[in-house]
Amino acid sequence: MQGYPQLPQQQQSYGGYDAATLQKQQQEQQQQQHAYSTTVGNRDYGSYYNPANIDASQGGMASGVMNSGSGNQYMQQYQQQQAYDGYRGGGTEQWQQSYSYTQQQYASTMNKTADAHSASLNPYAASTTAYTNTAAEAADSSLNLGSEQPCAATNATDDNGLRWTWSTYPNTYRDSKQDSISMGSITLPEMIIPLACMYTPLKPLETSHFIIGDPAARGQQCSNCGAFWNKHCYREEGKFWVCLACLRRNPTPPNYSIEHPALHYETVEYIIPTESSTTAGGEALTPAKKHTYPTFIFIIDVCIPVEELETLKQNILRCFNWLPQQSLVGLISFGARVTVWELGNTAVTRCYSLRGDKEYDPAELSAMLQVTDTMPAKGRFLSPLEDCEFLLTNLIGELQCDDTVTPGNKRPLRTTGTAVSVAVRLLETLYEKLSVKESRAAASAAATVSKPVLKAGRVLLFTGGPCTRGPGTVVCTEKEKMMRFHRDIIDGETPYYVDAYNMYNGLQQRLSNVHASLDVFAESFDQTGILEMREAVNQTGGTFICGDTFSHEMFLKSFQRYFDRYDPRIRGPETLGGESQCAAFSVRSAFGVKFGVHTSVDTLVCGVLGPCLVDEKANKMNPNRVSSPIQIGVGGTNNWCVSTMDQAVTYTFIFDTATLGKKSSSGTTGPKDPHSNEAKRRFIQFVVRFNTPHGESRVRVTSVVLPIAPSSPVVDPQYFVRHQAFDQTCAATLLARMVVGILEKHPSKWDDTKRWIDTVLVRFVRRYGTFTPGVPESLRLHACLSLFPSFLFNLRRSEYFMVLNISPDETTFKRHWLMRETVDNCVLMIQPALYSYDIETPIATPVPLDSCSLRPDNILLMDAYFNIHIMWGTTIFAWIQAKYQDEPEYAYFAQLLESVENDALGVLSTRYPYPRFSRTDANGSEARHIKTRMNPTTTHHNGAAGGAVAASDRSDVIYTDEASIMKFVESLKQAVVSIAKDGNGMNSNNNNNGGR
Repeated sequence: MQGYPQLPQQQQSYGGYDAATLQKQQQEQQQQQHAYSTTVGNRDYGSYYNPANIDASQGGMASGVMNSGSGNQYMQQYQQQQAYDGYRGGGTEQWQQSYSYTQQQYASTMNKTADAHSASLNPYAASTTAYTNTAAEAADSSLNLGSEQPCAATNATDDNGLRWTWSTYPNTYRDSKQDSISMGSITLPEMIIPLACMYTPLKPLETSHFIIGDPAARGQQCSNCGAFWNKHCYREEGKFWVCLACLRRNPTPPNYSIEHPALHYETVEYIIPTESSTTAGGEALTPAKKHTYPTFIFIIDVCIPVEELETLKQNILRCFNWLPQQSLVGLISFGARVTVWELGNTAVTRCYSLRGDKEYDPAELSAMLQVTDTMPAKGRFLSPLEDCEFLLTNLIGELQCDDTVTPGNKRPLRTTGTAVSVAVRLLETLYEKLSVKESRAAASAAATVSKPVLKAGRVLLFTGGPCTRGPGTVVCTEKEKMMRFHRDIIDGETPYYVDAYNMYNGLQQRLSNVHASLDVFAESFDQTGILEMREAVNQTGGTFICGDTFSHEMFLKSFQRYFDRYDPRIRGPETLGGESQCAAFSVRSAFGVKFGVHTSVDTLVCGVLGPCLVDEKANKMNPNRVSSPIQIGVGGTNNWCVSTMDQAVTYTFIFDTATLGKKSSSGTTGPKDPHSNEAKRRFIQFVVRFNTPHGESRVRVTSVVLPIAPSSPVVDPQYFVRHQAFDQTCAATLLARMVVGILEKHPSKWDDTKRWIDTVLVRFVRRYGTFTPGVPESLRLHACLSLFPSFLFNLRRSEYFMVLNISPDETTFKRHWLMRETVDNCVLMIQPALYSYDIETPIATPVPLDSCSLRPDNILLMDAYFNIHIMWGTTIFAWIQAKYQDEPEYAYFAQLLESVENDALGVLSTRYPYPRFSRTDANGSEARHIKTRMNPTTTHHNGAAGGAVAASDRSDVIYTDEASIMKFVESLKQAVVSIAKDGNGMNSNNNNNGGR
């Protein structure tokens, strides 16, 4: 059998996976002809599909102005970098050069990238300065020990759905005296920024990556640790394969073939067949022929105004067209009381009304709803949509506003907590074990047994105000009593917060047990109490959609895109001219998700940042797997679970590589120590098990190897600079999520957390920058690092650090999306993208996020993810008021206005959740949304700078006392060189060793 190179006996180092051999192995594999059939086979190793027949893969959702790709949003950051000057590694200018911008700079930059608006743009490639240092390269060669040269960071998410903070990372020694920085729960590694990745588990795959078959039953899973075989593991034909996680030899699977997709792709997805995997005639049963679907329970607030209630009812009725007809649905309405509607009885409309003024335990709720083994919830309160759609449509259409009279000085009575508790109880009754008597009766009457129910569900809560009655109360009915703000939480003056938070925490665990999520649609000008609900939503994979009213476009568009992103229908890649056999193998959402990580022995898992919980059941089954003693996010384990997940959810996995023993006098360990540098690659495997919306079980396996950077005798910081191994946008997203994790645990530690961010930045710049001790003007940063200080500066000024002028509910909403979106979207939340348009350049031109970009003759478009704003300069606004755009001789002006509108609408057409959109002039009230996010170069303290053409035009002046980025940079330079001057590990020859 050909296709797998044999290692010489003396080179069989399974933990080291020799680079030359691996490269040869991959080359020989690529020479194999993928000529296997596209039809389903019945081999023991599973069935798969021909990649040669797939012309294109599924594409992700576009984002950015005019579908320009993710890179375009960083162009204004690159221009800002050029203005800072010292950000450019190897440059001769000084960092303190005047902070000024001209339109010529922007035009010059954009002329070099004429296709910036139609293709993905990578500003780093254009800005990177070649780093030629012969002595340094020689040092790299001496330290390399024959290891593979690392690749530069890609600054993009790869086909596996992965994006790394570092493209290479060393193994280091754990210091027993290593102390935490400012916050007791976070310890900085020697590299300052830890090795971490952003992973999107449901990123679309080409059909050739799918395999039909159970990998555990086919011998494709390690018998010791449970890791899966993959293209990187060492194999000896017909004999064994070696698990890279535990180095265990496993016998080669039966009917082994080199055509197996797992041996050609880093990411594969196994479709596990059901028990009846073939029809009576022996035909293979496709996944579409057996259907079980999740349950949807709609909880509707009837205390909202009549107009909003009518709009809400119309949208709920419309969404029935987007649900599978076999799905179970339920209906609960609430106001001063909770009403649970029966949907199984079409002859008589029946409902159960609960007071909701106290907390009921599950047994009490079952008794009040008369749910027993003989009268189950299924068929009564939860019924297939195809059977009850007519009745459900009538019930929703006849819902009326709560008839309780509410005085003008009081809030309506809302029993939100009780309504959610009832919905959770209905889901629990679906999956409780039947009694012995009932089980025998069901077995004897198998012909009458109903369709199977998938253990999965979604609870959709639509509310227009805070809970004021019963469990979950967040405020009293008296309007003179304000809802809690950040300062109240910090000072402990929240009489309702703890009880409501604990109540929803209890519901969170119960929702997880039935693989269900809580999705909250909160539309109100006031707070609604989502702060207390956050754990029940976040940890179950639910969604927050917040806005002003149910009749506003923000809700209408977001509600539709909620179902577009979830989409229980089965879709395939847009290939072969339309629907094909492949279309049954791609899904956009998952239920009952369980995921874990397998790593080589030199890598430990610190934790996960994102919507998930510890999988206690998996921990009991696999007690041998070791996690890092440093816990970040959800840590202390290698196994996690979440009720629901959609195609865009992205997790942050943080790793610990301080796994070497105590440093010896020679600085090296034995050659057979798997921790030594002879293990030239780091192995990490992600395993995601989930159920599709139609009840199919799948396992997605992503296996990657990363080169290990040299660490003997010491870790050289400039090694990573020369190889451009750092992804600064991914690292900024990582730190932002770590900040949110800290503030969730320590809500009162705003100032401490901000100081921790400052400490991280100072240590990072000191380690990877070059400078002369005691001379701030000598500090230089390479281009691959230059945007990182700007990201952290804007992170410190963002809503995530605000205590004033922002409500706790809004903070919760924005944290929720930061912890689940992709890197490109998270960067927009931290540092908005700003585009300029004018008569000479009527296309989107990225400009710095600075007050100097405010000019009277331009139009600005800001994309802050949650907000899209158009701001006309004072001159442009005067022309609009004079209606020049309506005059034929000024058609070019009309085209300019139309270009801005079209670009804004292009962003709005794909963004989820639907952002707040506004148009204003430079002196209008809505202009504050743009000016507050800008760097205040021109303030009322120093007057208007070069941005204004007339002394009377002060539209570029920002009234603030906050420090500008230039002051921030000056302080950073002083801190960096002063630490080095104090003798904390800085060399005096401009080559920073980066001692901690």
